[in-house]
Order: sequence, then C-alpha cells, then structure tokens
Amino acid sequence: MDGNQVVPQRFAINWMMLDEQHRAWVGDPHQLSSYLSYGQPLIAAATGKVVEARDGFPDQSPPDNPTPPPLADLPGNHVTLRVGPERYLLYAHMKPGSVRVRVGERVRRGQLLGDLGNSGNSATPHLHLQVQTTQSFVSDGLPFVFNRFRLLGQITSPDLSDEILGLRPNGQLPFAPATDPGTRRRQMPLDRSVVRFPDPRPGSGGPGGP
Repeated sequence: MDGNQVVPQRFAINWMMLDEQHRAWVGDPHQLSSYLSYGQPLIAAATGKVVEARDGFPDQSPPDNPTPPPLADLPGNHVTLRVGPERYLLYAHMKPGSVRVRVGERVRRGQLLGDLGNSGNSATPHLHLQVQTTQSFVSDGLPFVFNRFRLLGQITSPDLSDEILGLRPNGQLPFAPATDPGTRRRQMPLDRSVVRFPDPRPGSGGPGGP
C-alpha cells in the first residue's frame, strides 16, 4: 500500500458473543436481532483520543457475505482511538446511528463508544478489533494482550467465520472445555478461544483492556 508492505489484519480478532449453550444466534439467521452480538455495547479498552468516528453506513443483511464495499468503507461504521505513539485501536462494523464519540474527543478506558452492528464488509454481526500503526486501518497490524480474561475452552469447528456463521444448520457451535481453564493475564487469546472478560462497569474491577 503506497509502496509500503503491510499486513493490516495480522493480529486482528473477530469477536462473537455466545450464550451458555455456545450459540451465536437463536431463531432466524436472516434477522439481525437473532444474533447475540448485535447491539452489544462497545467500550474503550484503553484510554485514548478519537481520531476517526464514522457513522451512517447501513447494516448488511445476514447471513450472506455482502459485495465488498470500496477499501475505505470496509470497516463500515467505526471508531479509531490513538492510544499511544504509533498505536491505534480500531472498532469496526458498528450499528448505524450508535457512534457516541466524536473526532478529537478524549475517552477513558471503559467509556461507551457505540453499539455493535453489521455494517461494512460483514456477513453476520461481529466486532473486528485490531491494533495498528497508523490511523488508517490499511496499516501494519500489531500484537496486543489483555490485562485479564478467563479461558473457558475452544470452538472446535475449523471453518468458523462471520461469512458462514449464519449458514450453519443452527447457531450452536461445537465446544471443547479447556484442559487448563482459568484466569489468564497479559495474554492474547488464540484462534477460536472462548473467553469471559471481567464486568466492565464502574466499580466492578474494570475491563480487561489491551
């Protein structure tokens, strides 16, 4: 990109919410309201300054993969925070009309940014989260860790993605409990890990932010 070799999504995580039965959706997969992730509040995982806050893109209709939009519109409605020198945190695929912050605003860890939707290049609701080197999401992705999370197990399906989530016969995902479950500190979850984060509400110990 512009003469630079970058891998934007190298360490990105696509987050999906599951219930206690490890279901990502319940009901009609053609309805956004069936997905447990849809409409969930998105909070700042780190204190920083808002450098991008785009809204106005419509939600895509699940479960089929949409026609990819132009490059700049792939994240759909999104918020980008500058959390340090050459450290930016991107929240993509937000719900239209839900973005609560504006460019130039200073936000604190735990502050509400908006709600999760299905805008941009998204077949079914999921949060695309990545740390990157510049404001543009087309920049090098960086590794990151979370302060704290509880490892529960792993989804065993080898082909899990937002593109096929709603095409499954039901919303329940095959799950295997962790052989060594428990709290992990200063780690990054591995692919298809099922984790639980601390309650992010004030007075509850704070979110497990990167």
